[in-house]
Amino acid sequence: MPIRWRLTLWFSVVLCTVLILSGIIIHTVIQHHLYNEVEDNLRLYTTEVQEYLESDMAAGNGNYNVVCSAACTCTSTLRDFDSPGAYVRLIDENGSVVGKSDNLGELELPVDPSVLNNVLAGGVGIETIAAADGTKVRFMASRLPNQSEPLVLEVGQSLLHIDAAMSQVRWALLGSILAALALAILSGVILVRRALSPVVNITRTARNIESSSDMSQRVGYEGPMDEVGQLATTFDHMIEHLDKTFESQRHFIADASHDLRSPLTVLQGNLDLLKRNMSEDDRRESLRAMEAETQRMSKIIDDLLLLAEVESGQMERQEKVSLREILLEGAKRGQQSAGNRVITIGRQEDISITGDSHRLSRLLGNLVDNAVRYTPDDGTITLSLFRDGDWVRLEVTDTGIGIKPENLPHVFERFYMIDKARSRVKGGSGLGLAIVKAIAERHGGKVTVTSEPGNGSTFTVWLKP
Repeated sequence: MPIRWRLTLWFSVVLCTVLILSGIIIHTVIQHHLYNEVEDNLRLYTTEVQEYLESDMAAGNGNYNVVCSAACTCTSTLRDFDSPGAYVRLIDENGSVVGKSDNLGELELPVDPSVLNNVLAGGVGIETIAAADGTKVRFMASRLPNQSEPLVLEVGQSLLHIDAAMSQVRWALLGSILAALALAILSGVILVRRALSPVVNITRTARNIESSSDMSQRVGYEGPMDEVGQLATTFDHMIEHLDKTFESQRHFIADASHDLRSPLTVLQGNLDLLKRNMSEDDRRESLRAMEAETQRMSKIIDDLLLLAEVESGQMERQEKVSLREILLEGAKRGQQSAGNRVITIGRQEDISITGDSHRLSRLLGNLVDNAVRYTPDDGTITLSLFRDGDWVRLEVTDTGIGIKPENLPHVFERFYMIDKARSRVKGGSGLGLAIVKAIAERHGGKVTVTSEPGNGSTFTVWLKP
């Protein structure tokens, strides 16, 4: 069953339950109110009948049937009692009806012994009595005062009008509940369909992407940023990220293939030369070229493996690492390959973080190698380590050729080389700065670069202490 139908069904069930409970409460309140009105009328009728009978008894009339008949037909004193739905009867202590109003006619109503005993003991009883034909009458029973023999006065009122009214109420409530339920189901279907339309669009977009492999498609949600809106927006962002990732992978594969094909081509060419009659000097030159290309290809493969390990989250160790020791060791190693360039230590603070010491050493080594590669022989490379607010900054500053502004956003991309010929001569693989970025991010940090063409560059690694 689709989720929109399940939501509509649950909504309808809950609403139906609430409407039924509300209908029961309304029905009970109305019925209770009508019964209270009947009981108030019965108290009024009882008082009037008692006063009338007492005055009639005082006149010496002992015929209870005549008294009751007179009580029900009196138009001056008991005009409120002159109603076809109001009844009076007198009952003795044995439960026998000794007098009743004329409008009872042949209607036989049973006498409840428990109510009779309670009234004879001085209480007041209220009960609903059903005749043999199903007619229901609400009676209030009370003992007549100052009588030589115990008599119980029962004043009753027919409940036919209440039953008819409550029947109309029940039908009205049932109709209202059904109408409200039908309207709720219809509006629920419309509202749920509108609310879930972005989900339908997400499903359609995902299927189109699956069938066509076109990652440029988007849901394009325009609406309130509720849960469904956030889902649609997140889906678009995810597809955009995947599109960029796949595009990056395509470029990566193309660049890797190109960079690996070049040394293989050189190797193949030199092998063809070695098959010919060559002088000893030419043979040694070919072997040196083959060795250089083999080393370059090996470096590219090693860097690719390292980059894959770092980006996959494979950290060899997590330990307390002294960045100051890494800084000093990096400066020492870098000076060995710097030639006439000078590597100096700027600010240095004794700072330790948790991480992988080998990877952090590789990070600094790559930055130093990059600085050496693009700094003239008489240039200077400065390494610094210090705190900056909540961050630790590891900086490598050089006085090299600098980077043009249009090239800055791409320097951390794989195989991106500003001067490919110069990089290959210097032994670069185009992966060094990409490895720096990956190691920094795996340690919860980032790497940035500022540069001024002709005046050098500053690479800054931001790490959490």
